[in-house]
Amino acid sequence: MTKPDLLSADNHRLPDDESLLVEEVPLAISVNDISLVVMMISPDDIEDFITGYFLTEQIITVPVEIKDIHIGRNEAGIEANVSLTGRREHLLKSRRFTRVNAGCGICNHTALEQAFPQLEAAASWAPVPACDFGSLRDAMDKLQEKARKTGALHAALYGSGNDIVLGREDIGRHNALDKVIGAVRKRIKNHEEGYLVVTSRCGMELVQKAVIAGFTTLISFSSPTSLAVSFARQHKLNLVFLPRNNQPVFFSREVQHGS
Repeated sequence: MTKPDLLSADNHRLPDDESLLVEEVPLAISVNDISLVVMMISPDDIEDFITGYFLTEQIITVPVEIKDIHIGRNEAGIEANVSLTGRREHLLKSRRFTRVNAGCGICNHTALEQAFPQLEAAASWAPVPACDFGSLRDAMDKLQEKARKTGALHAALYGSGNDIVLGREDIGRHNALDKVIGAVRKRIKNHEEGYLVVTSRCGMELVQKAVIAGFTTLISFSSPTSLAVSFARQHKLNLVFLPRNNQPVFFSREVQHGS
């Protein structure tokens, strides 16, 4: 009996066009030629990613503390050499980093104090920005051009009112958010008046990135974890879950019984 050709079955076929496969590359980041970390990313908007990552890792506090980013590509991947202001370079050298990060949030940290840094809570709750929640999924679908072709990318966007200002895609959900944070913080002065939107599972680490970067509202298409809600309430971040019926669920503050 002839063995069946498994690749002829619909669920085992090789793709006809491998250009539809999403690109994933290692990005080696150095600071003044001193190796810092290696990340697996989608090779788009690299400067935005580095800026956002440095902000959310508290390597810098404002984008202007990055003096220059030199990016080169070779057979192994992409190399980025970052030049920081003198004070920030000195502070960075006093911290410990591992060499490789697969874009999985806090997994690259070597101690609990790095994974859960002490952050100052906002003085008061900011109002949830007015926006058309019912339009956000369509807006995200339009943004995710590569995801529609490959089915393999996360995305994040930044909006103000009913306007979607910008968005970014990446294989890593944390990377996509870092790219948007970096882009917004470089370009928009009053960024806290807008809101962030993510497509992916909303764990505590995404909430932490939003808090560190100075945003007041994070909207997720996936239900947040209990730790994410607790952290958001502790730091007065408006956290909104937008299910597929587009009826938002607000985790902005502690629910008052009888209200």
